[in-house]
This record gives sequence, structure tokens and C-alpha cells, in this order.
Amino acid sequence: MAVIMISTQHVKDWDLLAEYRKGAGPIVRRHGGELLGRSNAPDTLHGEAVDSVVVFRFPDRAAVDAWLADPDYQPLKQIRDQAAQMSLILIDAV
Repeated sequence: MAVIMISTQHVKDWDLLAEYRKGAGPIVRRHGGELLGRSNAPDTLHGEAVDSVVVFRFPDRAAVDAWLADPDYQPLKQIRDQAAQMSLILIDAV
């Protein structure tokens, strides 16, 4: 079953976040991830505001797990964590 991954970010360093995105994008696509939307100025209607939101679709949970475990992605995790406080949330696609 396809899944949607939502990434919410409290950005600490926009330049580092741009570096992370540049490196992570090709790896996400390699594992079947498709960028559905991104905003660096999301409109928060209720709850805690975040600086950035990114939404991807993956073929299944196994593809997400493979992306996260990809050896090429490992060095980017440190950049990610320096750039932003990030949450990754998975839901089933309909």
C-alpha cells in the first residue's frame, strides 16, 4: 500500500536545509518517492506553527525504510539534524 510521508520542520539554518534537500532529493526518488508539495511558509490553521512542510508519496513502507537506510543518505542525517528539528510522519495513501 502506498504511503504519504509528511515532514514538518522547525528550521535552524536555511542554507544547511537547502544543502540537505539537494542531497536527499535524488535518494528519495531512487526509492520511488515523489514530491507532492512543499512550503517554506505553511499556513497553520490550528496548533503549533512550523517553518516548513514537505509531503512525499512512496510506493510502500518498505520503500521509506530503504530510503532511510540507504548508505548514501546516512551522511545527510547529520546535516538534516543541524539544519532543522524535523518530524517525519507516515500515513496510508487513499
